[in-house]
Amino acid sequence: MFISSGSLKPSLLAVATSALILTGCGGDGSSNEDGNTGKVSMSVTDAPVNSALGVYVQFSGVVLIKDDETQEELTFDEPKQINLLDYQAGNSVELFTDFEVEAGEYSQIRLLVDTEGNNDTYISFADGSFELEIPSGEQTGLKLVSGFTVLADESVSFMLDFDLRKAITVTGNGEYKLRPTIRLIDMADFGSITGTLSSELCNSEDVKAVYVYEGEVTEPDDLGTDDEPVATASVNAELSYTASYLTPGEYTVAVTCQAELDEPDVDNEEFGQGEGFAFVSSVVTIESDDIVTVDANPE
Repeated sequence: MFISSGSLKPSLLAVATSALILTGCGGDGSSNEDGNTGKVSMSVTDAPVNSALGVYVQFSGVVLIKDDETQEELTFDEPKQINLLDYQAGNSVELFTDFEVEAGEYSQIRLLVDTEGNNDTYISFADGSFELEIPSGEQTGLKLVSGFTVLADESVSFMLDFDLRKAITVTGNGEYKLRPTIRLIDMADFGSITGTLSSELCNSEDVKAVYVYEGEVTEPDDLGTDDEPVATASVNAELSYTASYLTPGEYTVAVTCQAELDEPDVDNEEFGQGEGFAFVSSVVTIESDDIVTVDANPE
């Protein structure tokens, strides 16, 4: 549960998303045939995190699990520690490339992350650093349960969109936890929403964030609910934002000036149902490769 206590950073959860790019090759329409393989590559990208100077994740490998529970595992020769904050605004870094796997249907991705307490996976602030714990991480890593297909002789790409706003929480005893809140997106078919906030919408000292909901929403709900946003984005010093890697469809954009109050794993009744938001857009439509502009102005 996220709390504000002592030297903890209550504005930490006013963060944007990080993402992992998964690229595979496959397909003549058949799969699971002897001799059919595809190649998988993965990169990492991120967006700003308020208060944190660094969010370091040390990857040691990846496991792809098929529908029949057989596994394809890649262990890196050396662990790769990545500061997610170094890769923002669409920039990315390769995690691995050309991982040859058996063609077929896959149901799960496990990102193997080192969490041994030796400054391998941690978050840093101006006044100190804190280890990031992953629930059951030593056994399963960061786990994404979402189906995808690797076929033979065709190229396909997927984005693993890792929303840090939902993922990082602080327990009552001051431990920071990193949870696997990840979306799987087809990189061949996505768009973005970008825009600017009016300076009159929030006070300059407010912790601002943009929430993006699927479909038309008139009373947006908070994080930790069944109707939470599908994606979030931070607002930079110029009061602009970008929400990337959205699958084609209809979306509603909402802006909160109180992002530090939204506990990511709790249904905050006072915050939800539109009460914590300064702006709610009309519904917008995104098509593949679209960049849709939604500016937030006082009504």
